[in-house]
This record gives sequence, structure tokens and C-alpha cells, in this order.
Amino acid sequence: MEADLSKYHKGTDGFYYEDYIAPDKAEPFVGRLVSTEWWHKGGRFALICNFQTEDGRRIALFAFQKETGFYGPRDGEVNFKHVEKNTLWRGELQMTRTGRCTWISARQINETTTDTP
Repeated sequence: MEADLSKYHKGTDGFYYEDYIAPDKAEPFVGRLVSTEWWHKGGRFALICNFQTEDGRRIALFAFQKETGFYGPRDGEVNFKHVEKNTLWRGELQMTRTGRCTWISARQINETTTDTP
């Protein structure tokens, strides 16, 4: 994952996301899916997922196609190709053996709304 690739992609809402960057450290995060956009280089395809985190950071994560045909983090059965925008997610980032940060897991956080009379 190259840290500056996010400046070259356009989100699903038509805006360019220059301020969404690939993370550079392993950590958990909670963030809202803002936008997605397709990316390819050579024969590799991925879905770039832009998240706004609870602490205000804007991160771009690459969801590469897995053997299941899903586009998502390394572990799990979430297909971000079909995930609704504006949903809340808890994710985990880890460092690879080569020193790059990679998206390991994602689990949707169900938001409950309470209506008070």
C-alpha cells in the first residue's frame, strides 16, 4: 500500500479525497465508511474504502479481492463492494513482515436509535 495513492482517487460522491491517506501504524480503529472507489495496477484490483474515524482521522484502506470474490480486509466475510455508505465499522490494522500496514479485519457496529417522545 502506497501512502499517497489516496490523493489520486475519486470517491463515490464525485469528490476527490486528497486528505484520506493510508495508515502507517498498526492499531484498531472505529470509523464511518464515507466513500469507495475502484483502483487497479497491472492485473491487481482493489476497492479503496475511505473512513472517517471517531477521533477525526481520515483513512483510505485497500480491500483486495479474496479467493471468495469478496473485496474486504484479510480476515472475515465482509464484501465492501456491497456495503452501504455511512455505516460504522470497527477495524484492525497490522504491520506485515515487509513493514507495510495492512487491513486485517472489519466488523460492522450496529447503531441503535432511540426515539423519545
